[in-house]
Amino acid sequence: MYSSQLKKEKFMYKSNFKNQIGFFIMMAVFMTSFYSGNSQTLVSVNSLSAFRTAVQNSNQEIVLEAGEYYLEDLPSELRVITCSGSNNIIDLTGARINALVGSIRTTYFIISGDNNELKNGIIEDYYKSGHTDDITDYSAYNNDPDLSYGLRGAALVSVRGNDNLVVGLKLVVRGSRYGYGSIYGIGSDHTFSIDKRCALNIGGGLRNTLDGIIVHHNAFGHAIFIQNGGGETTVKNCYIEGRMRLSADLYNETNSYDLPFRSNYQIAAPGTPFAWPLESPIPIPLDVMYPLSEDGIRSYGGTGSITVENCTVKHMRGGIRTYLASSATVTNCTSIGNGLTNYNVNNGGKVIKSKGDFSFAPIMDVPLNRSGQNIELTIMPSPDAIGPHNIANIDGNNHNIVFHRTEGPLDSDEERAIVISGSNSTIVNETEYAIILEATASGNTIVSCGPVTDNGVSNSIFDCNEAPNICGSYDPFLTIQAAHYCSQSGIQAVGSNSVGYINSGDWVKYDNIDFSVGANSIEILAASKNSGGNIEIREGSNTGTLLGTVAISNTGSFTSWQTFKENINITSGIKDIYFVFTGGGGYLFDVNSFKFSSSFLTVSDLNSDLSNKPMIYPNLVSSTTTIVKATNSTLSIYDINGRKIFTQVVLNDNEILDLSSLPKGIYFAYINSTSYNGVIKLIKK
Repeated sequence: MYSSQLKKEKFMYKSNFKNQIGFFIMMAVFMTSFYSGNSQTLVSVNSLSAFRTAVQNSNQEIVLEAGEYYLEDLPSELRVITCSGSNNIIDLTGARINALVGSIRTTYFIISGDNNELKNGIIEDYYKSGHTDDITDYSAYNNDPDLSYGLRGAALVSVRGNDNLVVGLKLVVRGSRYGYGSIYGIGSDHTFSIDKRCALNIGGGLRNTLDGIIVHHNAFGHAIFIQNGGGETTVKNCYIEGRMRLSADLYNETNSYDLPFRSNYQIAAPGTPFAWPLESPIPIPLDVMYPLSEDGIRSYGGTGSITVENCTVKHMRGGIRTYLASSATVTNCTSIGNGLTNYNVNNGGKVIKSKGDFSFAPIMDVPLNRSGQNIELTIMPSPDAIGPHNIANIDGNNHNIVFHRTEGPLDSDEERAIVISGSNSTIVNETEYAIILEATASGNTIVSCGPVTDNGVSNSIFDCNEAPNICGSYDPFLTIQAAHYCSQSGIQAVGSNSVGYINSGDWVKYDNIDFSVGANSIEILAASKNSGGNIEIREGSNTGTLLGTVAISNTGSFTSWQTFKENINITSGIKDIYFVFTGGGGYLFDVNSFKFSSSFLTVSDLNSDLSNKPMIYPNLVSSTTTIVKATNSTLSIYDINGRKIFTQVVLNDNEILDLSSLPKGIYFAYINSTSYNGVIKLIKK
């Protein structure tokens, strides 16, 4: 009786205690929520097991405490860390996640959720044997399965969700069959099986950003690549470096298991299959630098728009290769010492204010006959260039390409040249390097400071000191060289790009600039060693409507270029634009180039009164949709960054809108009429 009563009292005490603890926990959670609103919950962990669990939840700030972590400490079936949660900040500052080569056969870290930020930290492969990256005995390396272990083409990190940011992450990639690059083929067409291992990929998500990523790539595979379905991707401030190997070194591999020995020191001739036995084998060359990895930044088919900014790629197979993307802009990048090419972009692709060399491969090429590219490249010194490649290979049509060069020695091989095989392009070569137009080249305009050999037809060749003004076909949102005017009064061209000897009252004119969406600012690159002056932007004539004024100040000299930016007001349409120069006495300044910026949606637009607004349905748009209550209005669609991308005049009620060309995403539809101004959020699926 007593014993039974005592057990009952103990049970009741424990139950009450548990209820009280539960109540206090609930109140604590409630009070935290009450005072912090929807703020993220701070979760600090010091093991990969706890970290792996945490990243499956949402709305957290997850901190993996500083220290060394080893992926193989997790059970073999739990070594993939999947961030399936959303709206997380994942902080790896001071943490290094080590992965033993051979301990896992797939991607280590997957971001499948949305709107996450993964920042800092290191993910690094390491070898059980203690090998470092300074591999010199590739024969022994590739004969050790614990070293030459790949991921079947997978990457260490894969981003598959939407609107994620990966910033400040360092990746050190090791493993795979290594030492031969792609000379024995890749994919299904290969002489020997290649087990690839990559660094980071965008595996289909939209609007993801990679910022400040560092990749040391010591494996065969890509550093950063975007796959089918990935779109609106931004890659910026990244540094990628691989390794090179002199081709003659392959003749030192004499063991029966070495790939060069097994292939009788032969490789497939260019344009022939890699499959064994080789159809047209050629000896391994002696004077080529082989890249041991694949591409630095690469897009595959089915990828949407890509922006690459302020990135450096060194000693990879290809540098920055966006030629399979739907659209791409590459700005302020450096691509050097790569083994196949340094740059190639898509139809209509843009490379702006970037630079590269031709030490081991051309500075650029144009695969798959891509056309309509706008390229501005500075050729860096390449005095020790080896191999039979050209400086640049320009195929395709209707390009606008400008080559600058930095100071330094010229390549000693006088036969190396910029080779053009396409048609109807404008090529401005400010370097001393030679240009060769092949028999297929026709209708090109060549302005060159170096010698030109014309084997084509109907090409127009000009010396850079006697070059005509290149008037027309301006894209206002790309760099326009000031010397490419249509007419002028009082000024002189300085070289092939700039205008100078400018006095007050002089002017230059640029015809038929197509402002498809208007413009609200202009950037002008100018220089002055005097007091400077003003540039009046006018429409129609040198006394026409004033669109804006840019003040140019002293920069120290007429070659110390500085960017001056001002707001202007230009509506959509095709316009003749005049620069009218004003100021004091003497020469005012020189102008090198300029470009405009397009219209943007403002905060006041977004805060417009939305009462009694028109309707768009369905508003999960597949290809077409209907707009009602918007008769006699103008519809403008802006992306989430505020850039205007579509305009249509709506004349009738229940008008059908064809938005089939609009990429998937979230947009703002701005409707403007005499009776209504407002914004509707629009979703394209």
